[in-house]
Amino acid sequence: MKYFTALYPPRHVIEELDAVLDRGIEMDWTTPEKWHITLCFHGESADEERFKALEGHEVPEIRLKDFGDFRGKVLWAGIHGDLNQLARAAGANDNWQAHLTVAYGYRGQPMPAFLSSPWQPSEAVLVSSEAGVYTPVSRVGLRTSARR
Repeated sequence: MKYFTALYPPRHVIEELDAVLDRGIEMDWTTPEKWHITLCFHGESADEERFKALEGHEVPEIRLKDFGDFRGKVLWAGIHGDLNQLARAAGANDNWQAHLTVAYGYRGQPMPAFLSSPWQPSEAVLVSSEAGVYTPVSRVGLRTSARR
């Protein structure tokens, strides 16, 4: 079993993203129920004290924005909004890049421009992953910043 800390988009943002994806393109698409922004991978055990310390941490307004890929194989939606401070507090390393994985087996197919509605995550979720099944283990509330 492995653990990670995640932010889950609200239903309307998931629907917006799902609507722009061309599932006729042959890739191993991830399911919308699993879509999340990973703040930190913990490995075989989670630092629950560090996770609980995220309670009340301020989080900015964010959006999903456009698409990119890792190593020409993993297709992801980018994140517009600075989650670096929250990710570092969760334990992310210096190579961390905010993204939401949408497919594996990407081979450079063109993707549309995309910008979701804005949202502010209200909670971070500690998740266990085993054999492709994600199970929430714990949740902490986040503090949303004042909108300008």
